Amino acid sequence: MSQKLYDSLLNSKRGLINGSLRDVILPAILGKETDEMLYWIGKDIARQFPVGSIDDLQLITNQLGFGDLSLQKKSATSQLWKLGGPIVQERINQSGEQTSFGLEMGFLAQEIEFQLMTVAEAEISELKKNCVLIEVKNDPQSNADNERTELVTFLDLHNHQPADDKE
Repeated sequence: MSQKLYDSLLNSKRGLINGSLRDVILPAILGKETDEMLYWIGKDIARQFPVGSIDDLQLITNQLGFGDLSLQKKSATSQLWKLGGPIVQERINQSGEQTSFGLEMGFLAQEIEFQLMTVAEAEISELKKNCVLIEVKNDPQSNADNERTELVTFLDLHNHQPADDKE
């Protein structure tokens, strides 16, 4: 790790541990396959935190520290999402470092797949200075393909119980 990277992570909104894990340790472990593996890890994270609405998707995305998510455009076969906010802008502008949004793309694709009950895939549409645009394409005809869709119980993000402190 370079001094410049250390300094930027130490002073970042993500913090040293989260920034190191995400942008240093995982790429070191995954190597050339980082983007693809993070995509599938993102899908697995979505399976742990399935949500049933766009509002809940925006909330859980922010709670997971992925950034601020907003729907820009929607059609029957695609959705264009903007992922921004200080964390995303910081990751994009991390000088001299390549950053991957594979985790976010996989997460978003799986969440949309759950909500629409169709096969969905995500890709970066545009990487801007302060945000990333992610296009999620879905196939409305695939909802009959029961092998590719999963039945899930969506989380209730607005009616949660406090953790029990009796340990």
